[in-house]
Amino acid sequence: MEISPSFESELNLWNVREFVTDKRKFDECIPENMKEDREYGFLLEGQKFFGLFAKFPLVEIDENNTQDVTRALVNIFEVTHFLDNEKLYTKGKYRVLRVISEKSPLEKV
Repeated sequence: MEISPSFESELNLWNVREFVTDKRKFDECIPENMKEDREYGFLLEGQKFFGLFAKFPLVEIDENNTQDVTRALVNIFEVTHFLDNEKLYTKGKYRVLRVISEKSPLEKV
């Protein structure tokens, strides 16, 4: 098993259509109706490191595996790494600080 940790400057999650079509787990996707000051979970493949309590853009990945739009500004406050069938994952929780309109282009936050 090869471990390739990465230090992240944004939280990249899939469009919720990936969950609806059974391609991804719910926590791998951005919730459809995000609300500010609410907490949500995330799940990523691989060992990802985030600065706790820092502000990160939440970026939506489309079905073509490209970064589409920044959907929110979030604060990651919990991260855990675990193995499942010899595959490494990162799961955690984030709080939405600000929701950004879906129609906005990818912007620096």
